[in-house]
Amino acid sequence: MIRGIGIGFLLGLFLVPVTACEKTPERPLSVGAAVPSVTDAPGPGGEPQTVPTVENLIPRTTFARIAKTLAPTVVHLKTIQALQEGWNPFHRKPHEWFLEGMIKRFLGLSKAIVSKQEGVGSGFLVHPAGYLLTNDHVIKHADEIHAVLSDGREFPARVVGRDPRADLALLRLEGGGPFPSAELGDSSQLESGEWALAVGSPLGLAQTFTVGVISATGRSHLGIASRENFIQTDASINYGNSGGPLVNINAEVIGINTAIMPTGHGIGFAIPINMAREFADSILKRKPLETAWLGLQVGSLPPEPRGRHGLAVQSVQWGSPARRSGLRPADTIVRVDGTEVTEAGPLQRMISEGGIGAEWILTVERNGRNQDIRVRSEARPLRVFP
Repeated sequence: MIRGIGIGFLLGLFLVPVTACEKTPERPLSVGAAVPSVTDAPGPGGEPQTVPTVENLIPRTTFARIAKTLAPTVVHLKTIQALQEGWNPFHRKPHEWFLEGMIKRFLGLSKAIVSKQEGVGSGFLVHPAGYLLTNDHVIKHADEIHAVLSDGREFPARVVGRDPRADLALLRLEGGGPFPSAELGDSSQLESGEWALAVGSPLGLAQTFTVGVISATGRSHLGIASRENFIQTDASINYGNSGGPLVNINAEVIGINTAIMPTGHGIGFAIPINMAREFADSILKRKPLETAWLGLQVGSLPPEPRGRHGLAVQSVQWGSPARRSGLRPADTIVRVDGTEVTEAGPLQRMISEGGIGAEWILTVERNGRNQDIRVRSEARPLRVFP
């Protein structure tokens, strides 16, 4: 019996490893085959729980669909600026200076073109007639503008309207058409965390798409433009992206890529499309570009004493609605139409979006007492004097 037990023990030593190494043959995965879902531990009902793959959560074709939809409407802008040399007598011999100077002055050629500087930017078509939106700083100094479409066609473009305060420009392609146009969304409905795609020609690389999210809205005090209400995004934006569209997951343009934070990474800014749409409509309907204006400059309150809130009136323009209503420097604006205000940016947007002729009730603290002051917004004059 002892001999039988020993034989069984020896057989067990040899057979167990063989049994443990046996595997059920796996079905080979072919290239392009769908990866099966991951099965987790059994659920409450005893059935295995299935964890969806990334493709089930975000179909990988979604971004490709957006790129395919937007590509025909995005243009690569090439600008040329003629650089001129001033007439300098110190770089000429006396007789050359006299003769050349007299000839140039007589012919009105006091400056000569010595070189041409090229620039790049982006834009996107918003009308079948060939109208496109971009940034003002892209075409500000350009003597020639050329737009290259996704199919390789190139057209000269001319400036139809500009708004340097908002860094916006409307161009029109010369010849061709009708052209595809991008669908515009509603930037007032944006929320932080939404998907965002930046499209354009960074560093001259046309038709480049980058993906990120909306990091924040309503950014101001950045020193980029006079009218600031920027969308912040971490979708990659580089030199040459300026003027290109910022797009949502529905392939709708929600902003115009404008600037980046040079000291940071993944911090880009775009002009809300609602502001750009208003600008384009004003140009196309031949309406003057007017901005609602009260004529006062405000800033944050000093940190002391604590417990105070509001905005300090730093200056009031002569002849402005604010001046006529009785507002004074050193007043503190506590509320506007019953809403507390603590930042200048939201107050500026409130007045601007309210439009010309809107009446506001400003609750002002003066000498320790609150009083209500009514003021009606007017069109901002072309020149504002202190």
